[in-house]
Amino acid sequence: MQHLLDVLPVWLALVLFAAIPAIIAAVLHDAFRRFVKSDVLIPHHDVAGFLVSIVGLMFAVVLAFLVAAAWGNFDAAQRNADTEASDVAESFATAGVLPQPTQRRVRTLLADYAFRVRDFEWPLLAEDRQDLRARDLLLKVFETVARAPIRHNASIGEAFDQSSSQQIVVNNLEAVSNDRRKRLIDAARQIPGALYLALIFGWMLLTAFVFLFGCSRVLQLTMTALVTGMIGLLFGVVVEFDRPYSNGLRVTSEAWTFVIENNNMERFRTPVSAP
Repeated sequence: MQHLLDVLPVWLALVLFAAIPAIIAAVLHDAFRRFVKSDVLIPHHDVAGFLVSIVGLMFAVVLAFLVAAAWGNFDAAQRNADTEASDVAESFATAGVLPQPTQRRVRTLLADYAFRVRDFEWPLLAEDRQDLRARDLLLKVFETVARAPIRHNASIGEAFDQSSSQQIVVNNLEAVSNDRRKRLIDAARQIPGALYLALIFGWMLLTAFVFLFGCSRVLQLTMTALVTGMIGLLFGVVVEFDRPYSNGLRVTSEAWTFVIENNNMERFRTPVSAP
């Protein structure tokens, strides 16, 4: 199921989420009507209508909450990924205050990290995995900055300036590290299965209430299909938003591409970066 959602276009997945339950509900309702005629149901419309309004309202609240929660998680994941890319660019720029050859080394490592995250780690996030090479590259940046030697004949003022410059770069790198941790957490975050189970049971109960109304067969089956299809559509929205780095609708790496191109990182990266 998960693999299918990864390869299906979003619009097709949503159509299937709406159409398949609608068809199933219509078939089941048609079978139900063969045993229970509309004449038996019509006298009880007042009671059934009152009850279905209560059940529908309760279900709508839960469904709206899940849609909002799924969208909030997805939006936060996209913002965290974009923020990490922005902080990598900031660290790349502030590395210019470091002395050579530390400056060149730091920029090379950051360029390698940016390419590694975009080209290698991004697909792994769909499986809740991280790229260990990308993690090691970020650790090497910290080590390179921390071990930057102070010129042996530097004055106290020059040594202080270099130390301050190193601290600025370290602060930016700490932001990158925090953003990376958030991105990895976002990749693994999803709505608990118990909530999905409750949503499906509520969906089934609401559909069962719809069966208790009686009118012309074609009109009744059409209404059942429309109600079930609408719920299925929203359920599909929740599923698509639930895992930010998989499914057809996923967090993009466009910010990383922009940072790489805008800072001309291709010129700084290691020529051959082995997987």
